[in-house]
This record gives sequence, structure tokens and C-alpha cells, in this order.
Amino acid sequence: MEAAQRLVNNKNTEFSARTRAENIETLKTAHLDVLVIGGGIVGAGIIRDLALNGGISAGLIEQGDFGSGTSSATSQLVHGGFRYLSKGDIALVKEARREREVLLRIAPNVVRPLPIAILCYAGDRYPLTGIQMAAHFYNHLSQTDRREKAEVIRDVVEIQRHLGPIETAGLKGAAVIWDSTVDDARLCLLTLKDAHTHGARVANYVRFLNFVRQTRAETVVQVADSLTGDEFEVRAKHIVSATGPWTDKVWEKEQCHDGVPKLTTQKAKGIHILVPRVPGSHYGIATLTRSEKSHQGKPRVIFLLPVGASAGETTNGYQNLLLLGTTETHPEGAPDAVRPTAAEVDYLLAGAKRVFPNAALNRSDVISAYAGVRPLIAQKRRGYLPLSYGDYVSRGHTIAESASGVIYIYGGKFTTHRQIAEETVDRLAEKLGIARHCQTATLPLLNLAPVGEGCNPAVTRLIRRYGDAGADVIRKWMAEDATLSEALTAAFPFVKAEVRYAFWGEMAMNLEDFLWRRTRIGLTAGQGVDIAPKIARFLGAFSEWDAARITAEVAAYRQRIEWLNAELSL
Repeated sequence: MEAAQRLVNNKNTEFSARTRAENIETLKTAHLDVLVIGGGIVGAGIIRDLALNGGISAGLIEQGDFGSGTSSATSQLVHGGFRYLSKGDIALVKEARREREVLLRIAPNVVRPLPIAILCYAGDRYPLTGIQMAAHFYNHLSQTDRREKAEVIRDVVEIQRHLGPIETAGLKGAAVIWDSTVDDARLCLLTLKDAHTHGARVANYVRFLNFVRQTRAETVVQVADSLTGDEFEVRAKHIVSATGPWTDKVWEKEQCHDGVPKLTTQKAKGIHILVPRVPGSHYGIATLTRSEKSHQGKPRVIFLLPVGASAGETTNGYQNLLLLGTTETHPEGAPDAVRPTAAEVDYLLAGAKRVFPNAALNRSDVISAYAGVRPLIAQKRRGYLPLSYGDYVSRGHTIAESASGVIYIYGGKFTTHRQIAEETVDRLAEKLGIARHCQTATLPLLNLAPVGEGCNPAVTRLIRRYGDAGADVIRKWMAEDATLSEALTAAFPFVKAEVRYAFWGEMAMNLEDFLWRRTRIGLTAGQGVDIAPKIARFLGAFSEWDAARITAEVAAYRQRIEWLNAELSL
């Protein structure tokens, strides 16, 4: 099995604009078993499961870049949702804890354990004893390494040794639980590329327009290539909408649409900001905010998470930062039109300053910010949840089928995407009469490759990031052209060959894809605006980007960052 897996992984290494064009031509003519609409993490999980199962012809389209919506705007955590215990949503926590174990096993180069300290101050809503009991139960749900044990620390000096110079006045203690960090956009990309290597046809920047014909035997959809404007039809026996907060937009196109939205926007918007790392902080921190009118007078949990502290994280472009999140506000406009507001940023900064009162955490210290919309199921559609949940909106999921046979994924968490995919493909395999062979919990993602002892650190980084096959391509390019070994800039670990690989082997189509998702340079100081011209000129040297394209790409990226930061004065 391992030898066969390596053989598959070393085939079809190219995943480029040319691959995309070939896949689009196939989508135009093929009669698929399944078409997945949506290339976020849930759609990625579904198409990977379909491809690994065997016997199912499947394709996927995504209206923007892969993971460009909610799936690259998370808290960068694979976690069970400790706070959901207080809501009584035990089933969701159990599922998420189990899925964390799976992701640690199949993607350890992307998903890494992180201890998180839950602070308890005098006057907080929950007493330390209660938090301690919940923390032990939370960790008991996970079967990972024995070192991952919940503990309660009451000694202030010991707490500061792990967390840095936090506020100690009124501090009762800290309960430590274990979750995991993740580069969300990269996990999404690796999942999709794994599906590609196993035969799935996937394409970004292909937008769903409408249903042309819907019968029980076949559904025909009208789609458009967002880059060329070309419109064409795709045929499939079954359609799966994994479009997250855009799901109701697809549902509205159906002839059987009853006018009732299935999602809610209440508390759906979440923003995150990145600030300089507070010296001495090694653990993640969870703390309650003060009661505020903007949140109905109710305190809520926010995270303060170290990113870019380890070599593994800096390979993704982070630079020793502190990630603060998240909010629960009402988004204005379409999901792709959300951006952070000054009030939301100030809210997160106020929570952070409660923990680090002596740190310089003002709006002028914000390096970058981003926003996303959660696909939350409308209250009236959540009949499976007990009424005692009150105004709590579960992060659980529902798989529903319309009268026309379209399968819709509602709700869900980033952490549980693989389980959602497994349940969806279970249903599809039964409909298709195909034998079911779910392998997604056991077969590793592409970049899981062993690194020999004494291996060159630069080579080790490439193997861990791109896997054997990707690292081999990059090293071959560098051997053929020494200039490709040059660092992109002194601030980041990437070499020029990796820029080329992002477009040749990871289907990046523009500067934003590279700076925001293939790397996380867009989240760091300067947000990539300063190096965008250099990257564009370099790409022009080996691609079809002429002078006009280079100028347009740089201008488009600058405009995107300016729009994102419009209310923040960054």
C-alpha cells in the first residue's frame, strides 16, 4: 500500500494553470458521477474522499481561489471547541476531538499540537474549579500522546513562565488544554491536490451560475470561467453544494426553492488581527472579554495565539506574531464583501490588553487583519438541538437533499471537515451503487514525507512543506538554475524556485493567491505590498505575464489590501 501511495504521489506533480485548463475541458465534455461546487475545506474533503474511494468520476469547481472564503479566515486552529462544553454540545466536541486525532496523524506537517491556557480571573463567569473539571473531560476525549494532559496552574510565576507578562491581579489560575495549530489555507490546498493526484478534476476560478436542467438521472449546471468569461455547461448525476456561507445562494437557484433561507447571519462574522508577539509567550491563551454593549452585554471567549514561533510555522511565512480572534458580529453584504471594522479590531485589542496590560497593543500595532463568515444553520432549522441551547448557534452540520436531488452541506467546523465528507460520500456511494472504501482517515496527505537524520535544514524544510515529489521538483530547478536558489527576501524563508512552484505545482493564478494563501506573507508586516512588484517581475521571466499583466497584477493586489484595510488605517 505504501509503495502504491508513493507511486500515485509522484505522478501528476504539475498542478498549474495548464492543469486547470485541461480539467475545464474535461468538465465541459464529461458526464460526471458527482460535481462538487465549492473549493473550501469541506468541498476539498468531499472531493478527496470521492477520489480515494475509487469507481466514482468526480469534479470540483470553486468560484475564487481554493479556500479563499471562510476556509482561509479561521483562527488557524484544529480544535474541539472547549467552550461548547458549557453549551451542552457534547456530541460536537467529541466529534471534533476525534477528528483532531485524525488530522494529527495524516497531516502532522500542517497540524501541530498547541497547549492553550484558559485564564480565570476574579469575577469571571466560570470558577476555576469548574474550568478544571471541564478541561480534564475535554482532554479525556482525545487519545493522543500521553503528554497532552490537562492541568491547572495556580502559581503565578509558573503561569508567567509559559504565557509571558500577563496580568496577575485577580488571577485565580490557568487551566491548560491541548488543541492544534494549522495553516488553514494550506491544509485545504493539500487536500485538493491529493484529490487531483487520485484522478479528480478540480478547477479554481470557475463560478456556478445556474441550474439548466434537473432530473433524477442527470443535472446540468451553467458555470463560467471567471478568468476568461467563457460560459459552459457541466453534467453530473449528482451535485453537492459545499459552498459554506454561499449555500443559500445556490439553493435560491433551484426550481424547488421555497423562499426559506437555511443559514443565519446572526453572529456569523468573525475577524482576526495579527500584532507583534508578546515576549515570553509560548502557549496559546483563551480568556473572557468584559461585558460589552456590542455583544449584548455578554462576555465571550477570545484567543491569543502565538504564530511563527517554530521553524515549522515560519516555513509558511509567519514572522513571530500574535493572532487575536475572534468576533461574533452580523456581516453586512455578501460573504465575499466582509472586512474588519475599526470597532471589531478595538474589541479584540481591549480583550488582549486585559491579559497584557503593559504591552503596546494599540490599533497602530496591528500588522494585518482579516474577516470571514461562518455557515451557521438557522435556529428554526436546527430541530436536532435541544431548546436549552437558547441563543447559542451550533457549529454542528447537517447534510440535506433538495426535492431535485441536490445535496447541501449546512454548517460544520473546519476541524470536522473530513467527517462531514465521509458522511456525504457514504450517501453518494449508496446512490451510485458503488462499493464504499473510505480511506481519508488513514492515507496521509501529500506532504507527509520522512526526513532522514542529518538532512540539510533547507532540504528538510522543502520536504516538510511540499513532500518528496514537490521538493524534488524544486531542487531540480535550483540545480539547473542557481538563481532560483536565491531568497525571495531576507525576511522570509522562501526561495525563488518556490514562487515558481506555487504557480506550477499549486495552481496559484495571481499574486493574491501566492501572497495570501500559498504563503501567509499577506498577513505579515507590509502585507506583501512591498515585494509584490519583485514577485510579479520574477514571474514574468518564466511565464506568459507581459509588462501589462505584471502592472495589472501589482495594482490589483494593492487595491485588494487597501480595500481590506479601508476602515483600519493600516
